[in-house]
Amino acid sequence: MTIQDDEGFEGVEFDAPAGSFKGGRSHTDDEYRAVRRGVQKRMGFFRHLSMFVTVMAGLLVVDIVTGPDEFWVQWVALAWGVVLGVHLLNVFVFDSLLGSEAERRMIERELRKRNDGG
Repeated sequence: MTIQDDEGFEGVEFDAPAGSFKGGRSHTDDEYRAVRRGVQKRMGFFRHLSMFVTVMAGLLVVDIVTGPDEFWVQWVALAWGVVLGVHLLNVFVFDSLLGSEAERRMIERELRKRNDGG
């Protein structure tokens, strides 16, 4: 028997000799997964940023030790910085404009329209 209760659970309830239990997913599970995905994206960016800072510091030391005649570390920093900037935009800007967050907002807006009768 399919059930839906006040807690947002939608699934099947099973009766067994030892008691009954529910099998399925709840909306809170979906919310948790969505929030976790967002946190993982942000943490991925911060790991990328910390790796950038660490490696660039090491390369700067190597560049200084090898001599000031050919200063090359800025080109590596520029190329990697562009990639880091794209990562930043993807995580913090485009996701809210074009990603799953925008999709969620649009779905909620459509549901409100339908529930309000318009």
